[in-house]
Amino acid sequence: MKSFKSHLGVIFPLVILLFSIEFSFMVDKIVSNYETTMGNDYNIIIVSENEISSDTIKQNIETFKDLIPLDTKSVLDRLKNDVSTRNLSVLSNSLPKFYSLKLNSFPSSEYMSKIQSRLLKINGIKKVETFSKTYDKVYKMLVLSKSIFEYFAVLIALMGVALIFKQMKIWLYEHKRRVEIMTLFGAPYWLKSAMLYKLAIIDSIIATSLVTLFYAFIPALDIFQNAVFSIGFELPNLDLFSDTVLLFSASIVVSIIAVSLVMLQSREPK
Repeated sequence: MKSFKSHLGVIFPLVILLFSIEFSFMVDKIVSNYETTMGNDYNIIIVSENEISSDTIKQNIETFKDLIPLDTKSVLDRLKNDVSTRNLSVLSNSLPKFYSLKLNSFPSSEYMSKIQSRLLKINGIKKVETFSKTYDKVYKMLVLSKSIFEYFAVLIALMGVALIFKQMKIWLYEHKRRVEIMTLFGAPYWLKSAMLYKLAIIDSIIATSLVTLFYAFIPALDIFQNAVFSIGFELPNLDLFSDTVLLFSASIVVSIIAVSLVMLQSREPK
């Protein structure tokens, strides 16, 4: 029971640490997917007296994706019953050209202003509608939510690291007599620390497995999917294999550093 509590004392903070790391990965992917979706849905309306080529826009806008001419036929069709054919023809010839500009990524509010300024400098373009007020609010909320999640993950990670260091000191205290005897007989550092390193590696494997299983099954639950979809996000495809490698590496590094620092402190003269 005592051994189980000792393991649990490290596994729990390691799970907290790894959970926060994987949570930050997932949030980053969710926000990135949302930005991509918004970028695909986002359009800038251009009004020009002349025809505009895609090459002209591409030279001025680095994030250019596509330029789609907007047909004014539907507008003219509505006026057929109220306007004579001759006047309708004159109106058709005098109407400006309308275009929808699509970008390959969702622009920030600053970049949106730059786009508008650059487009208005192109010969023939009279008006550019970026819908900045609406999308600026959405973008700022997106950035704010991402920052909050990141700060939250960092805070949890720091708490996990602090708990790991505390438990390592408890481990050392539990094995204090054994370490003192080995020191008395001149045992090298690695031999005195072997037990703690072994426990750290075992607990790292267990903690990584628990966190990986959690993120493998929880996103598949309907209640979790509905909660994410209800706020307008889509669940990302998590690369659990590469994430598991990263989580295990982080767990091992933190555990080994904690053991090393605690053992070095124990060597300091009291």
